Amino acid sequence: MTSASKDYTVFYKKKFANTRELKADKSYDIFVSGYNDSRRVRDVFHDIDAQAKHWIMFSEYHYTSNEAPILNSENEKIFSFEENLSESAVIRKYFEECGIDFASLNAICIDITGFIRPHLVFLVRYLAVLAVKEVDFIYSDPIKYVKGEQTDFSFDYTHVRQIDGCQGLHNPETTNDYLLIGAGYDHLRIMDVSKNKNNTKKVQLFGFPSLQPDMYQENVLKAYKASEETVSKIEEILVDEDNTIFAPANDPFVTAQVIRDFIIRQNTKKPITNMYFCPLSTKAQTLGIALYYISECLNEPTSIIFPICSRYSKETTEGLAKIWRYTVEFNNI
Repeated sequence: MTSASKDYTVFYKKKFANTRELKADKSYDIFVSGYNDSRRVRDVFHDIDAQAKHWIMFSEYHYTSNEAPILNSENEKIFSFEENLSESAVIRKYFEECGIDFASLNAICIDITGFIRPHLVFLVRYLAVLAVKEVDFIYSDPIKYVKGEQTDFSFDYTHVRQIDGCQGLHNPETTNDYLLIGAGYDHLRIMDVSKNKNNTKKVQLFGFPSLQPDMYQENVLKAYKASEETVSKIEEILVDEDNTIFAPANDPFVTAQVIRDFIIRQNTKKPITNMYFCPLSTKAQTLGIALYYISECLNEPTSIIFPICSRYSKETTEGLAKIWRYTVEFNNI
């Protein structure tokens, strides 16, 4: 499953204090972003320098036609999709309708801050299939969540399923199955996926350092609420490396590396029979899980699963603290 020399932390990332710094640093052939009410999403879209800018309107945010973003120039377009389409259908339709050969472009930038997580995971999978060489992914840290640990993120849960394109082989031997959860604030979804994989060993990936100093404590409080469905009590989770791992909340490359190291460590002790990932933490960590999956998990008994919801909050944060840019070289992943 793994190569001894792989090191995700060598990939390039850069931090910007504001959108002016981001704009001055680089221009793009195309910029793509998922629309929502967050200032950190809208400010980046407005200020970034790109020949073409595309808003993707995810139906899970339930915007009406009257709430569509106002376009400020001819190079901006909106792509919206009907409800109840899968993540693969939405992403494929976007590429069909925009009519752009991404593999032929030199400078591509995608802001993942407003993306729905299953769509983000499939997008990464699809960009690799399209043989796109390099993409700059943007993720913006908020100043705070609107209601702290009480912030609601998702609603109308329906079921847990595998994300399109990330269905692994199934090992009939299931005695050492693992579920690794990117543990965010959405404790109800942690409980949903834990119940669905009741017979697996549960591991929680926490964002540490967190996006802001107080967010780690809020994250732990939410994990405590879900602890009845996870393997251990909260005081055991946070000190046992078999149940808990940590990676910076805003670093996909360290996230991928930490997951890789964990998998190697556990396989050394006893081979993992089936591995399941569930990205419920930040979009940066979701990107890290997706990168690890496309690099080392294809054709393995490894899947990315997700608790599907039909509705998400349009705005959960306040302000824009800083902007991160992660350069993914797909040829070297």
